[in-house]
Amino acid sequence: MTRKILYILSIAGLFLSVSLQAQDAQLKNKYEDKIRGARFIPYLNYPGAPFLNDKFLLGELEMLDGTTIKNIGLNYGCYRDELIYYNTDISTQIVVDKNSLKGFSFTDKRGIKRTFRRQSYNGSFKGDCFFEVLSDGDISLLSYRKVNLEASDTYDSKTGMSFQPAYTYFLYAADKGYIPLNMNRSSLLAKFNKQNQKLARKTLRKNGIIVSDEASFVQAWEVIYENGILPEFK
Repeated sequence: MTRKILYILSIAGLFLSVSLQAQDAQLKNKYEDKIRGARFIPYLNYPGAPFLNDKFLLGELEMLDGTTIKNIGLNYGCYRDELIYYNTDISTQIVVDKNSLKGFSFTDKRGIKRTFRRQSYNGSFKGDCFFEVLSDGDISLLSYRKVNLEASDTYDSKTGMSFQPAYTYFLYAADKGYIPLNMNRSSLLAKFNKQNQKLARKTLRKNGIIVSDEASFVQAWEVIYENGILPEFK
């Protein structure tokens, strides 16, 4: 009798597992139907890294209609400023229609969540772009992770061309626009008036922050901003 009950329970468990998997597949397909896009056209084979990551990483999409699609394989193509997802049903890489997105995020190999927003820019480059949000707030610190194909004299480039990073950085406020800046202490401080520059320098010294890389650059901005020291938008 006990064996019969265990057998019935195991069969019931199997059917429940299959049912849940089917529901998950239906849910996934339902969400994937919302993703508009076209097949990814591979980049030309030059030295360098045209992608932000060397493989697809699990992330999520925030659609324009407010839908969030999670646990989907994503990679960001810096060369063309395009988001690519891997469609497991047809084993194909798809470029997501940029106009259908508010943004996207993924967790990198270090376990850090990285968030990108679609925003319009009319400066040195124009149109809707994906900006990485390095620090969020009423004034945000953003990076445009562009990679260019440029002439190169490196030994591994037989064609004389290679993919080169050309990242740019901005302070951004929705009601004031963008402030371009370089990733160094002098450029950051130059965005403040004289009085606030003094306060910013004092704040950085007090907190022992030396700007030497992107992480310390972000830290410097956040400490300054948290102390209520604001830049000038011109």
